[in-house]
Amino acid sequence: MDDRERLEEIQALIDEIADRAMHGATILVEGKRDRDSLISLGVHGDIVMTSQKQLFNLAEELAREKKDIVVLTDWDERGDEVALQMETYLKADGARPDCDLRSSLKDLVKKEIKDIESLYKYVQRLKEVCSSKPQHY
Repeated sequence: MDDRERLEEIQALIDEIADRAMHGATILVEGKRDRDSLISLGVHGDIVMTSQKQLFNLAEELAREKKDIVVLTDWDERGDEVALQMETYLKADGARPDCDLRSSLKDLVKKEIKDIESLYKYVQRLKEVCSSKPQHY
């Protein structure tokens, strides 16, 4: 996969996250820098930081609201652990969290970056690289 294809796939995932957030989904991230990165990428809405509350309590609160929940934790060891715990807690409370977008992003960028916080700069760098390369038709 070349840079342009990678950028298009990443952008499609970001667009889906932004659309779901716009339509009421709760986006779960680990911290403030992750939230800021998503906002810089055009994702606005209910972006909740898992670092603000105990995971079990946060899961109960979100499950009660029966919202669309997208888990976007980092893909380092801690992020994997938080994602697994949130998925387990949310499912136990009757919610259906979406971890697929996280998994897809992880597959596209894991050799380059390890967290949501770095996603904005990574996308910007890819855009620069792609704009400097001639397009082949």
